[in-house]
Amino acid sequence: MNTIELTFTITPYAEAVADAMIAELGNIGYDGFSYTDTGFSAYIPVADYRAEAVDALDMPAYFSEWYRIDRVAREIEDRDWNREWEEHFTPIVVDNRIQVRAGFHERVPGIEYDIVIEPKMSFGTGHHATTALMLRMILEHAADIRGKRVLDMGCGTGILGIMASKVGAREVVGIDIDDWAYHNAMENFRNNGVDAVTVRIGDAALLADEAPFGVILANINRNILLADMERYVERLLPQGMLVMSGFYEHDLPMIREKAESLGLVFGEYREENSWVAACFMA
Repeated sequence: MNTIELTFTITPYAEAVADAMIAELGNIGYDGFSYTDTGFSAYIPVADYRAEAVDALDMPAYFSEWYRIDRVAREIEDRDWNREWEEHFTPIVVDNRIQVRAGFHERVPGIEYDIVIEPKMSFGTGHHATTALMLRMILEHAADIRGKRVLDMGCGTGILGIMASKVGAREVVGIDIDDWAYHNAMENFRNNGVDAVTVRIGDAALLADEAPFGVILANINRNILLADMERYVERLLPQGMLVMSGFYEHDLPMIREKAESLGLVFGEYREENSWVAACFMA
């Protein structure tokens, strides 16, 4: 079956913008991506392509105040999209303490935490501001995470659960609605030597069967966080910590209001490129 290649040009180019758009396209069926010098290309089977679905995306409209975003669609023969993604995956370093790399990259000497991610098509390689913010939050709250049972909600590649394990989490549970993310996360947990881990396919409804958590990490998006936050709080131990990202700074009051209505206490937040990670305590 042939494929639609949808190429986006972002002017001026910003990888964080590309990553945000890739995450949103993944939610409407695009299952392969490759970066270009000026943007990225996304791929979907011809039978599944709907131009109106792309027109309805939130990210291009949100970023239009600061960036010009153009797109061109063309039909091409099928190819190995996962290989395309891997060839354009570059390692990153967060705060000179965390390196996120693929297995074919060399480790940077002197880095305290080395995370190996086989990128595939799961969201969470550290390139997007929200993932980097969550990694920083985990570092800052390492003492609160050490020895705790941790939930990585919407785990994607499993990067946050891996980082939580590296700072001393006793056990990690990952939940993601995407079957592809499940297999990718399991591979990444194995590659990083994380043994005390369970990954489940599904959404927040699965939490009804889970024992309580000392720490919950949720890097998803504003609407899902607002809809599912009550379920998170129901599974959060007293004095437990909920760290959320995937939303913009102007959405923080809405997130905070919901959290406080559920009895949580606002701690602090971190911001990067208008994206936010916020910490709340039970």
